[in-house]
Amino acid sequence: MSSNQKPLVIGGLLVAAGAVLLAAKGLFAKHLYALGLSFNDVAAIRSVMAVPGFALLAWLYRGPATAVLALSRNDLLLAIFAGLLCYYLGALANFYALTIIDASIERPLLFAYPIFVVLITTIMTRKPPSPQVILALMLTTLGMILVTGALQTELSAAEWSGMAWILFCSLSIAIYFLISGELTQRLGSGLFTLIAMTAAAIGMAVHYQFAEGWGNINLTEAAWWTLIALVVFSTVLPLFLMAEGVRRVGAAKASLISTLGPPATALMAYQLSGEILSISQLAGIGLVVIGVLALELRR
Repeated sequence: MSSNQKPLVIGGLLVAAGAVLLAAKGLFAKHLYALGLSFNDVAAIRSVMAVPGFALLAWLYRGPATAVLALSRNDLLLAIFAGLLCYYLGALANFYALTIIDASIERPLLFAYPIFVVLITTIMTRKPPSPQVILALMLTTLGMILVTGALQTELSAAEWSGMAWILFCSLSIAIYFLISGELTQRLGSGLFTLIAMTAAAIGMAVHYQFAEGWGNINLTEAAWWTLIALVVFSTVLPLFLMAEGVRRVGAAKASLISTLGPPATALMAYQLSGEILSISQLAGIGLVVIGVLALELRR
């Protein structure tokens, strides 16, 4: 293997590991809900507890000091915006939706963010997508319809709203991905992630004080240990791995590798919580993965 290939291989492995770890987030959340926590509890406590971890990783993998000194106001505001949009508003929407729909359905919907990437890029460049891209989008959309059971008339209004909230979160991920692909080149993955996650944590802290009140927290030992596991293994490590992977291989290749996410979630949901997908839903996951693969290979 040449020296030029090694960074790409390492970056790919980082993204793959991050995608698999992130796939377990919904399962952690479901378990915490069973322990009596609300979606506000999980979203806010997880966000605040994660900040020291991101600070430690930013210090361990810090870039040159000139990156901090050269931090422009525009870059700072853009990183803050990305954190607030994706990991404050998007995370709240995601954890709320997980009180309504299964984790094995949540992940394919989140994974549809390349559709939004294409739409945003089309609007920004004012160039219509190619026929191949349109076909890939159609495959991904059909896959989402199958995996969510959107053609079934018995879906409740709550289930429809849960899927809508997940799609909002997916849109926020697309914007975050586009911003991170640019800023990690200038700031480094550690500094960018720390700024974005700190902004999200501040937003969550203020939100939670009005929604629940920090003084009203009363969790069991099992809940605390599960939250710690959620923070370490499905928040800090995977998000840093993904950011570092994006820096090494770029947003397009990182999106391609992250196709591991939906199948990993479906497998873990079946093994750990007994969630069973129908044949049509499994086919839907396959179509989503194929559509995303086609989109990213085209890019």
